[in-house]
Amino acid sequence: MIKITNASYRQIKDFNLKEWHGVDIDHYGKEVEWNDKEFIFKAEEGGQIVGTASGKYASGVVYISDVIVAKDKRGKGVGSALIEKIEEFGRELGAHKIWLITGKDWSENQFYQKLGFKEDGILPKHNFKKDYLIYFKFI
Repeated sequence: MIKITNASYRQIKDFNLKEWHGVDIDHYGKEVEWNDKEFIFKAEEGGQIVGTASGKYASGVVYISDVIVAKDKRGKGVGSALIEKIEEFGRELGAHKIWLITGKDWSENQFYQKLGFKEDGILPKHNFKKDYLIYFKFI
């Protein structure tokens, strides 16, 4: 009988490395290293934080988990500067692509499209049963 229990990453690390490398060979023809690296950037003006962005890089792709700009600073280049910094971060690590998820009906869609992001798919009834869009951009 199979028993499912809680585990720590330390307990499963060796098993996962061994099994993932086997799957990597099946999918990529060789063992690959995913090389995750998280990022957090902040935009400041006059010593005050006016925007933040965070996410992670993994094996050639940057995922943006959030971009937040103070309401009174929106439309003034803060978000664009944060995205530019994320692109620079990605290029330094050899990334070829950036992607993110945002609400389908949110005003931020125009912002991402203006910066060259393309719609790649929809996540129907996702967080809080709202539709979300997946965007990507090659860098």
